[in-house]
Amino acid sequence: MGGGSWSADTYKAATGARVSSGSTFGYTSATRSAGRGAWKAHESLDPKIVAGVTSRFAGETVRESRDNAEHPNSTPISVIFDATGSMGSVPRVVQEKLAGLFNLLVRKNYVEDPQIMIGAYGDSYCDAVPLQISQFESDNRIDDNLDNLFLEGGGGGNNGETATLAWYYLAHHTSTDAFEKRGKKGYAFFVADEVALDLKDDHIKDHIGDGQPLSELTAKALAKAVQEKWEVFILLIDNGASKMQGSEKFYTNLFGRQNVLVIEDPASIAETIALALGASEGTLDLDDAKADLKEIGTGDTAAKSAIKAVATLRGAASGAVAKAAPDMDLEGKGATRL
Repeated sequence: MGGGSWSADTYKAATGARVSSGSTFGYTSATRSAGRGAWKAHESLDPKIVAGVTSRFAGETVRESRDNAEHPNSTPISVIFDATGSMGSVPRVVQEKLAGLFNLLVRKNYVEDPQIMIGAYGDSYCDAVPLQISQFESDNRIDDNLDNLFLEGGGGGNNGETATLAWYYLAHHTSTDAFEKRGKKGYAFFVADEVALDLKDDHIKDHIGDGQPLSELTAKALAKAVQEKWEVFILLIDNGASKMQGSEKFYTNLFGRQNVLVIEDPASIAETIALALGASEGTLDLDDAKADLKEIGTGDTAAKSAIKAVATLRGAASGAVAKAAPDMDLEGKGATRL
């Protein structure tokens, strides 16, 4: 739930070594070799895993971001990847850039006390593992959660995916001190190319475990629900599928132009997330972004892509502050609709 601190040295020794040797995403390799009938999310990313006995939600399906002595003003951040088809390469690129991402978030003070959830979505209509969700972490378990993603590479050719399943989870199965104590929304980044499909009741029951859905399951209703306590950004990969389906217009209608960040170079995802956070928190003047990216070794093409993607956020500095719902316990003793 957000304890510990991320270490560049630990990353270099563990994750960096895996990247260098080409042995990353070992869970994907092992799961694929077992055959489709055995495909499932890694235990650290299983959306049905319940909260432990020390949580006030013990036995319930909830992911929590909590303040603690090390991180007294936690900022919940969700990074959710599309794991279908060719999009499976994106998590690998982000993994290679985690050190630079944390350099910007923590050392450049873009965000106070970041706690990061890693996840992935696919297509609930045809994929074996259409949702994966980790706990919020502040240390190198973030690296591990990213490496434990199952990159199924599915998708059904049905002109869309079900990012909506992840929207539902964030709307109804997360609890954060940032929102409940301070009325501040978390940040949710969804890497996407295709549009998001409506869900069916069985998708919620089968993949999350709710006997009955906790809200309407249309994309429009779920987009509204997730935005109640999350500032949602769509990192839209500008590819053929996106253009064919009119994805930019689709997501703009749901989340607003400012929150649809068009990505020309997928290698710039990590940098785009960092810049979007800094701009939203008011800790980064986008005029300084190029110098910051150069300092962490970002190439010119990726830097230009990231800076262009966040141009709509110039002067945003909203801090993702939201008015808490009237029945929300701001002391963190309870929350509604979990």
